[in-house]
Amino acid sequence: ESASFTSLVAPTPRAAGPGPSMSKKGTYNTAFFNSFAVRIRGTEIRFGILVGTCPEDGQRDALFAAATPPQPQADGEEAVAPPKDVAALLKSSSGGAPFADWAVEHATQLRRLLPGGLEPCGCFAVVTEAAAKDLAAMLTPVLKGIPDALVLTVDPTSSKLTFWKHEGGAKPALRPAQVKGDSHKDALLMWTATPLDLVVPRGSSAANIDAIVGRVQSGVTAALQKSIAALAPAAEDAPLRIVDFGSEQTVLAATSKDSREVRVDFLNNGTALAVVPGVGGSDSGYCIRLRCLVVAMVVVLRRGAELRQAVGLLRDGVAASAGERLRLALEEAEEDDDEGAGAARPSRLQLPWRAFGRPDGCDELPVWCGDYCMPDEDASAGLERLGELLGLPAGRPAPA
Repeated sequence: ESASFTSLVAPTPRAAGPGPSMSKKGTYNTAFFNSFAVRIRGTEIRFGILVGTCPEDGQRDALFAAATPPQPQADGEEAVAPPKDVAALLKSSSGGAPFADWAVEHATQLRRLLPGGLEPCGCFAVVTEAAAKDLAAMLTPVLKGIPDALVLTVDPTSSKLTFWKHEGGAKPALRPAQVKGDSHKDALLMWTATPLDLVVPRGSSAANIDAIVGRVQSGVTAALQKSIAALAPAAEDAPLRIVDFGSEQTVLAATSKDSREVRVDFLNNGTALAVVPGVGGSDSGYCIRLRCLVVAMVVVLRRGAELRQAVGLLRDGVAASAGERLRLALEEAEEDDDEGAGAARPSRLQLPWRAFGRPDGCDELPVWCGDYCMPDEDASAGLERLGELLGLPAGRPAPA
């Protein structure tokens, strides 16, 4: 059925109305959004989350959209199709849980999959432009944690796409958004594969997992701050390019204009070591030493950004990924401990790994999303979950 729409040309998205004049405009990725209405036409997709850059001077750049999956039914609840009207959908609930809470959870789960530099930046809804403004109050619970949120409306009849800016407060409203189309051809993928050495307490309880993960992230960040960050050479015979965190050098000045990606190495005498002390009485337990390789990525949309800021985001991404992997391993171990009460605790933790996939429709962007897979899973399991959270096929896996 989708093939029958390939010959259609979707109208170019635009800002709603004339709006106030501003010196700086946000952008939307033309390669994704110019075909977005065509790709969701004929499906049950009515609502989802926009993904883009962090706000800068009150503006954002929207790169792609992820349809929110259908809300699961409670046990014993009769299965019903989700409302086709987006206003009814936003007011609906399942098992006593409001759809708005489900949408917020979807945005939270998306955030952990995204590369550095990107985050949930708003939402989209399939609704006419005339009815769009009536959604402002209903969207407030969904967008409350997203500053300067964008709202994209897709007309179900004409397929016209219109961008709005959501304003909360006592009188929520949708105002015309100052956005323009951009191919983002200069976007750069900055990535690293960094070996880490973690020493963590194993005798802790589930109540202390958050504290342990927080200290691991702080420890990894501190260890990487002591490292020397260097850009991998552009040619085999070229030297490493050291990152000077006291310099305002731009990414453009430090990279080749034709490059689409650059690897960053954090240099240490051995692996970066992060030791986490006992938490909440867990000093009486024992520690486990974990060695792992953490892959993290950052999307640099504009190469005029400072190099030190981009590398700082990458460093934060390594710490966040290490913490999330440890969290999943500790939670898995706690479940095993509960099932085998009285048995000796295992002497090691099974750290998950990440499977990366490119969102469908983002072939022209260096955007790879990653899901965490347990050691007994293969990449297909991670890509399947990515497809569910992105609301569209996750595309091909990342190259080795």
